[in-house]
Amino acid sequence: MRAFLLRLFCSLVLLLLLGPAVRAQPSPADKAQFQRRLRAIRFDHRYWDARPDSLRRVLARQRVDSLRLQTIEHLLHITSTTEAEDQDALALAARLHYPEEEALHLILAGDKLAATKPLNLSALLDNAQAVVNYYDALGPAPQPLLLASVRTIYDHLQQPEAKRVYFQQKLAYYQQHGPVENVATCYRVLGGYYGSQGDYNQGISYRLRATELYRNFSNFWHYNEIGVIGAQYADWGNSARALPYLQQAASWRGVRTGSWAFLNRSIASIYQRQGRYALALRYTTLALRPRTPSDTVAASEKAVGLVQQSAVLLALGRAAEARPLLQHAQHLVDSLQLPLFSSRGSCELNATWAGYYAATGDYSRAEAAWQTAYRQAQQEHQTPLRLAYLQALARFYQQRGQPARATPYALAALSLTDTLNTAQAATRVAQYELTQADRAQATRIAGLRAEQAQAAARARRQRWVLGGVLVVLGLLAGLGFVLWRANRQKQRANAALNRLNEAVTAQKGELQVQRDQLDTSLTELRTTQAQLIQKEKMASLGELTAGIAHEIQNPLNFVNNFSEVSAELLDELAEEQARPERDPALETELLGDLRSNLTKITEHGKRAAGIVRGMLEHSSPSTGERQPTDLNALCQEYLRLTYQGLRAKDKSFNAELKTDLAPDLPLVEAVGADLGRVLLNLFGNAFYAVRQRQRAGEAGYAPTVSVSTQRVNGHVAIRVTDNGTGIPDGVKQKIFQPFFTTKPTGEGTGLGLSLSHDIVTQGHGGTLTVESQEGQGTTFSLKLPNVLSS
Repeated sequence: MRAFLLRLFCSLVLLLLLGPAVRAQPSPADKAQFQRRLRAIRFDHRYWDARPDSLRRVLARQRVDSLRLQTIEHLLHITSTTEAEDQDALALAARLHYPEEEALHLILAGDKLAATKPLNLSALLDNAQAVVNYYDALGPAPQPLLLASVRTIYDHLQQPEAKRVYFQQKLAYYQQHGPVENVATCYRVLGGYYGSQGDYNQGISYRLRATELYRNFSNFWHYNEIGVIGAQYADWGNSARALPYLQQAASWRGVRTGSWAFLNRSIASIYQRQGRYALALRYTTLALRPRTPSDTVAASEKAVGLVQQSAVLLALGRAAEARPLLQHAQHLVDSLQLPLFSSRGSCELNATWAGYYAATGDYSRAEAAWQTAYRQAQQEHQTPLRLAYLQALARFYQQRGQPARATPYALAALSLTDTLNTAQAATRVAQYELTQADRAQATRIAGLRAEQAQAAARARRQRWVLGGVLVVLGLLAGLGFVLWRANRQKQRANAALNRLNEAVTAQKGELQVQRDQLDTSLTELRTTQAQLIQKEKMASLGELTAGIAHEIQNPLNFVNNFSEVSAELLDELAEEQARPERDPALETELLGDLRSNLTKITEHGKRAAGIVRGMLEHSSPSTGERQPTDLNALCQEYLRLTYQGLRAKDKSFNAELKTDLAPDLPLVEAVGADLGRVLLNLFGNAFYAVRQRQRAGEAGYAPTVSVSTQRVNGHVAIRVTDNGTGIPDGVKQKIFQPFFTTKPTGEGTGLGLSLSHDIVTQGHGGTLTVESQEGQGTTFSLKLPNVLSS
C-alpha cells in the first residue's frame, strides 16, 4: 500500500509538470464511453470484494484487450499494481482509445519517480486533488483509494482541519452527483477525523452512514466499518455497545488478517479497561497470529500488537516479559516510521515504555517517556490520547510527591475533558443511531395509522352494506303492506261479488299480476343477499390466501436464491477442475460455499414445511377423545417441559416459576393432548416475553412466570402470567388471528395463539382471553366447562 501511494504521489507530480494538456476536461464522448463501462461494476460485491491474487490469476488467462484493461483497472480500485501491469494497462488504453490513458500514463511515470527524495507533500496534495477533479469530470467515477490517498497526504502534513473542510466539500458534491462509493469514503474519512478529535458522537455517526452505504456494494468495507465503530465505542467508554459490533465484524468469514488483528486488539483493549487481563492477553495473542495458515501478519500490525501485549503484561506485573516485546516493537516502529495513530489503531509505544520504566523504578526515564508520548499526541492532533497522557502525567507527578508539577497537567486535562464533554451525548450512544431508531419508530407509527385507515374504510363499507340491507328490509315491509292492502281489497270485492261480478273478475286478474311481480322481486332480493354473503366469504378467503402467500414466500425466495447460487458455484468448480493447474484452495472454498448454501436451503425448506404443517393443524379439527383430565398435573408438567426445553437451548437463561394450584380442583372432560398444546404455546410465549425484557438490561429485573388454577361458577379457570414486555393495545385485537405474530421472521409462524384459541373455544366450548400492560406483563385466562364431580 505504501509503495502504491508513493507511485501515485509521483504520478501527480508529473501531472503538474505536463500542464494543461493533461488536465484538459474530457470530451462528452469520453464521458459517455467511460460511464458505459462503469455501469458494469456498480454495486457488485464480487467486484469490490475480490482478492488481488485471484484477480491476477484471472488476468493471466485473459486474451481480450478490453477485459484485460478492465481487470487491471479493477486492481487499481482495490490495491496497488506492479510496474509491468501499469505498462500493460497504458498500452491497452492507447490501443482502445480510452479516456483514462492519460491517468495511466501518470501512474507509470510515478513508478519511475517513486525514488525521488525528498517528496514535496504540498505539491503532491495539490495535484492529488487535481486528479480527483479530473475523475469527477468523467462522470464522476468511483475512486475510493484515490480519495484515501488525499486523506493520507493531509495526515502526513498534519493538517486535520484542512482535511475536514476538503472532505466536507467533497461530500456535499458527491451527495448531489454521486457515486455512492465516494460518498461512503467521505463519510469514513470524516468519521476518522472526529474520532481522532475525541468527538465520538460525530465520528460514530459518520461511520454508521458509511456502513449503510458499503452494505450495497462491498462486504469487506461494510464489516471493516462495523469493527471501527466497535473500536470507537470502546474508546468512548461504552463497552456494552462496542463488543457486539466487534464480534459481528470478527465473525464474518471473509475477514482478512489485517482486520482480524485490529478487531482482536480492540476486544483486548475492552477487557484491559475492565481489568480482565487474562482475557485481554488472550486476544492480544490472537491479534499477533495470522487468521489462516496461508496469511502473514504485516510488520506494522505486529508492532502495534506487541505494544498492546506489553501493556497487558505490565498490568499483570510481568515487566520482565514485556521488555523484549517492547524492544522488538521499538525496532519495527523505527524502521517503518509508524505514527502514533493510523488505520491500524494507536501505537502507544512511548506510553508503554513509560509504564515499564515506572514498574522497574526508573522514574527519570519514565518521566521522559511520558513527556515524549504527550508531545507526539499534540503533534498528531490526537485529542483522546492527549487527554489520557495529561492525566497520566498528573498522576505520575502526584505519586512522586510533586503536586506543583502535577497541577498544570491536571488543570489542562480537566479543561480538555470539559471541551470533549460538550460535544458528546450523555448516553454515549451516537446521535445517528438514536435518529435511526426514531425514524424506525415513526415508520411503525405510520404503518399503524395506515392500518387504522384501512380499518376505518372497512367499517365504512360495512355501514354501506348495512344501509343496503336496511333498504331491502324497507322494500320488503312495503311489499308486505301492499299484500295486506290487496287482501283488504279482495275482501271488499268478495262482499260486492254479487253486485260487481264482472268488476271482481277483472280486479282478481290485476291482483294475480301484482302477486307474480312481488314473487319475482322477492326471488331477486334473495339472490342478491346470497351474492353479498358469497362476496364476504371470498374477501375473507383472499385475506387468508394473502397471509399464507406472504409467510411462505420468504423461505421459498431463500431456497430459490441459494439454489441459483449453488448452481453457479458448481459451474465454477467444474471450470476449476477442468483446468490443467487446479487450485485446491479455491476448490475447497467453493465446496465450503456450496455446503453452506445447501445448509441454508435445508433450513428454509424446513421453515416452509413448518408453515404448511401449522396451516394443516389450523384447518384440521381434533379427533381426540375427551377423558377426565387433571388440569393441575397438566399445568405442572407442561410448565416444567417448556422451561427445560428453553434452558436446553439457552443455558444462561433463568426464571422464577410460581404455581398456585387449587387443591380441590375437579376433573374436566377434555382432550389432554390438545390442552397440552395450548399450555405449551402460552408458556412458550411467556418465557419469550420475559427473556426479551431481560435482554434489554433493565436494572433489578427478575424474570417470573406463574400459573394458577381455580373453580369459578361451575367452570375451571387457568391463568398464565408473566412480567415480560407486555402487549401494546393496538396488537391485542389481532393476536388470535392466523399468521399474526410479533416475533422476528423465523421465530414464529403466527399460528400458535390462533390454534390455541380454536382448541379452547371450538374444541372444548371454553374461552381464551388476554390482559396485558405494555412494559409490565401479560395474563392469559382460560375457562373450561364440563366439570365432573370430584
